[in-house]
Amino acid sequence: MLIRLALIGCGRISRRHALAMQDLQKRGRGDFAVTALCDANEQAAIERADMLEELLGIRPALYQTHQELLAEAQVDAVDLCLPHGLHHGIAVDCMEAGLHVLCEKPLGITVKACRLMAETAARTGRLLSTAAPHRRQPGQRVAHWVFNESGLIGKPLSFFHHYRTPSSPPKVGSEAVPEHVRWRQDKLMSGGGPVLDSGFHYCDSLRYFFGDVEKVYAELRSLKTGTALPFTAAPEDTVFVTFSFKSGLVGTWAWSLAAPGEEAYNVTFYGSQGSLRDTTAGSFSIFHLFERKPDQKESARLACDDGTVYTMRQLEEMHRASLSPVEEELLYPGGATDGFSIEIWEFLEILRGNRAAPEIDGWEGMRSLAVGDAIYESGLSGEVIYVDEVLNGARSAFQDPIDAHWGL
Repeated sequence: MLIRLALIGCGRISRRHALAMQDLQKRGRGDFAVTALCDANEQAAIERADMLEELLGIRPALYQTHQELLAEAQVDAVDLCLPHGLHHGIAVDCMEAGLHVLCEKPLGITVKACRLMAETAARTGRLLSTAAPHRRQPGQRVAHWVFNESGLIGKPLSFFHHYRTPSSPPKVGSEAVPEHVRWRQDKLMSGGGPVLDSGFHYCDSLRYFFGDVEKVYAELRSLKTGTALPFTAAPEDTVFVTFSFKSGLVGTWAWSLAAPGEEAYNVTFYGSQGSLRDTTAGSFSIFHLFERKPDQKESARLACDDGTVYTMRQLEEMHRASLSPVEEELLYPGGATDGFSIEIWEFLEILRGNRAAPEIDGWEGMRSLAVGDAIYESGLSGEVIYVDEVLNGARSAFQDPIDAHWGL
């Protein structure tokens, strides 16, 4: 069954999706074709079409608007790689037109936007899957197994995640700022700053490891000018968060992208009988590598209270040994370890009827987003915020102007 895909949005992240599709093809999983591309930027669309033709052997038809694509292209599903504020409107239009949707993270720009998308999927019977590759990579699969199945560190109780790095040198002139940076600086298009961008991965990973977050307390600042500004005056670059989970676990996430001097990084998870420390190179890491090189792997150190120590390689071997062949194929189809490849393959397998549902559907994508928005609501109000109150709309002061802008 050849599945015809449309790629809507030809910016920076779409390149990773194209490479993942090539990875699947090389693994003998190429029974799909990207037959249509859409981007308002004609040059970006041409460049991505050139890339897909080179990687996959077929040149897709080009469209400047998704309305033109929906009216003319013969496709089964769409892969959305768009700025956050465009996700909900275009996803809803696609599902209303009968197409299935794989949507880049965060699923929607606000909780209301996510809810609209998830409700549309339920009403139309279309598949809606959230693209969040980090939890699908080997490092996080192993960490999940350690915390939830292995018993190696006992019951997870707490974690401490801290990193600090100096701010990047200022850009000269507006043209020096890439497009993918410019729209992220607009809250009405991005939905927020780093907490809701790369931070979505972090919040989703925490939920994958430990279940739902009950409440958060956060202090957010912008410090890059040398003066402490509230994050409402500028995007946050320094964040202090305390998470309390419904399971009873407590953790801290404290980081700064504007801390002059020495860089520092530590993330350690503690259980009742030991600890698991992420030693992967890279300040943003939580058992994952975003731009993974062929010789790069996640690393970790697990220390039991009896003195036994395990490396990530040993843990990965133990995890793989615990899997049946069916489970192995489910997590690492054809031996794939790239999270982008795995999320796209899962999407295709559901369309073929070989899997029942996505690991991260619209509702799950909404719950992970709500953790990030709870952080913003806490930073804005100075209060402890319960995530369920963000989900049900009782706390929405940070999101209200964004919702008003998009008519949500």
